[in-house]
Amino acid sequence: MIGNNMSLEKRMSYDDLPYFRDQILERIDSLKCFLSNTPPMMANLMTVSTVSRTEERLKQVKPIRVSIKDDASVEEIIQALTDICVDDIESLSHDSTKVTTKYPGLIIVPERADLLESLITSINEAKNDFAAAMRRIDNKKNVRFDKVHKKLPGLVAMHSTRNILFIKSQLKKVTFSWRLNRNQEVKTAEQLVSLLERRRASEVKNVATTNLNVVSNIDKALHRLEFHPLKQGESYRLCRTNSFPVPIAHIFAFRPEGQERNGNKYAETDYSVVKASLPIFAAGNIPQLKTLSDWAPENSQGPSNQRKLSLKYTELVPGAELGIFIVSPEN
Repeated sequence: MIGNNMSLEKRMSYDDLPYFRDQILERIDSLKCFLSNTPPMMANLMTVSTVSRTEERLKQVKPIRVSIKDDASVEEIIQALTDICVDDIESLSHDSTKVTTKYPGLIIVPERADLLESLITSINEAKNDFAAAMRRIDNKKNVRFDKVHKKLPGLVAMHSTRNILFIKSQLKKVTFSWRLNRNQEVKTAEQLVSLLERRRASEVKNVATTNLNVVSNIDKALHRLEFHPLKQGESYRLCRTNSFPVPIAHIFAFRPEGQERNGNKYAETDYSVVKASLPIFAAGNIPQLKTLSDWAPENSQGPSNQRKLSLKYTELVPGAELGIFIVSPEN
């Protein structure tokens, strides 16, 4: 039950969550009508196999499979856009939002670009309104997560608020590929203390689910950060436990007639790289297309430069798997 001390604005946002979600679905339904009346000339839809947060934490890196539909139906396109809930509600807490499926793709309609753009803009506005309503419920992510899922069980917030991309210009080529997230950041002791204190508060918020071993390891890390300063040449690194890539799209779009090049690399096209968790929409002629291939970890492991080979990584708390390391030069 939501506390009685919730502000009026938070209460209204909480109560209105189903309305904001339904606005997204209604506007996607309008897009469905459009696609039914203006059948796509190209409807390439890829489905990327899911990776759970649990697999990331256990470092169970497995190949990521991609299934490709070269002629997806309108129903299949709409299903990809409306896949914002999971049936297994417990998996949201256990596996996090990584249980969602990503749907890269390219949908090209022959005409009525202005109407298509208007429909997609309307959907994105509804998604932004929904995201804003969720943010108003509480500033703390873990509290917000609990409250949102009491009102909308099974909602996958990340996927529900992802905007859909519409490309106005005529496309020349679209190439889908993988991008690995940056896996480490240099941090100060103060930054790590702040991070660990937030982790600890989140871990102890529910007595029934508190893992005392995790709390103990966090306390050990806080103690070491305070009482064991770095030696000469050492630094702290926060390393992500996941090494799973995300799909991206390299977009080459013809530059409109009369528009200056403005230092762009290519003479006739503008080039951009975008995340591709949802299909990309455009109108006009069919461009060249390169789809995603399956991703295998053996193709992405190993240091990217010689400098990494000369660094030694030591866990701040050995065996704790907090993702915090002391980095020092190899002897």
